[in-house]
Amino acid sequence: MPRGPALLAAVGVVACLLGLRVDRLALAQAWLVAVLCLLLGPLGALGALATHGLTGGRWGDATAPRWQALAWSLPLVLLAMLPLLWAVDGLFAWRAPLESLPEVVQAKTLYLNLPFFLLRWVVYAVLWLAMLWALLLRQVRPLACVLTLIGLLYSVTFFGFDWVLSLEPSFYTDIFGLWLLVTAVGVAAALVMLLDDGRRAAARADVAALWLAVLLGWAFLAFAQYIIVWSGNLPHEIGWYLHRSTPLWRAVSWLVFVLLVGLPFCLLLTGRGRRSGRVLRATAVLVLLGTVLQAAWWILPAFDELSSHLLWLLPASLLALGGGQGAIVSHRLGRDST
Repeated sequence: MPRGPALLAAVGVVACLLGLRVDRLALAQAWLVAVLCLLLGPLGALGALATHGLTGGRWGDATAPRWQALAWSLPLVLLAMLPLLWAVDGLFAWRAPLESLPEVVQAKTLYLNLPFFLLRWVVYAVLWLAMLWALLLRQVRPLACVLTLIGLLYSVTFFGFDWVLSLEPSFYTDIFGLWLLVTAVGVAAALVMLLDDGRRAAARADVAALWLAVLLGWAFLAFAQYIIVWSGNLPHEIGWYLHRSTPLWRAVSWLVFVLLVGLPFCLLLTGRGRRSGRVLRATAVLVLLGTVLQAAWWILPAFDELSSHLLWLLPASLLALGGGQGAIVSHRLGRDST
């Protein structure tokens, strides 16, 4: 296993173990943000592999080993979610006594209850591992690709409802699942660009063009959800955005837009930029940083009080999970190249 990523993971794990003694709730919040960020990459890679299996194309032929190596990190992220299953009571407002919940949340208890919540997580994990097996360990067939894309759409949608939106259970939007899936593809493309070996510039430009389209799709979905919720003018829905309208979170939202759309649009708009490995790696760093901030913007405003320990627990969680994921991806790439 590569020493660099493994060492980063070890440092992150030690810091997180310290966080268990300092502030367990803050650690759970940070770990949830980190898990969401790290899960998006392999899920997006599965979507890209399934799409290429149906359409073919130079972009996928040249980059397939990198998409596959990224997808192989999925089991690690699923294992990393296990500690969160013991932190459900502290994270999710719908775990409060029934009589203390708003009426709109009480009406959702048939769906938002712990046994069904855990069962759905098991279903997601089994389904995603089955996709991994079908696309990477079996000969890729069109039917498997179609089922993977359909399965990803529905599973990622309900996963987003469960692990992000239900943090504030009064809120609901149909668009969020597709927004999350588009984000996953954008994150996967960013990681593939970071792993670029510098060869086959034409294929790299093709991936970059598709990547730009995905990022623009992210902007459209983010704006569409905002307009639909705000125009609906329902108090239990608008509250989700009001929690994110404080000066801090408003600044974060603008920074996310700049990092995920504004700067990448300028850098990837020209053919020269899409063929430059240096430009693409810089864009990838911007997108990954924007993704972390977006995940924090999705999750952390749901909590009334945030601990100052999040300032180091979130980087520690990202190091622990990101280092482990990086070690697996590097190992798979090295194994495939021999």
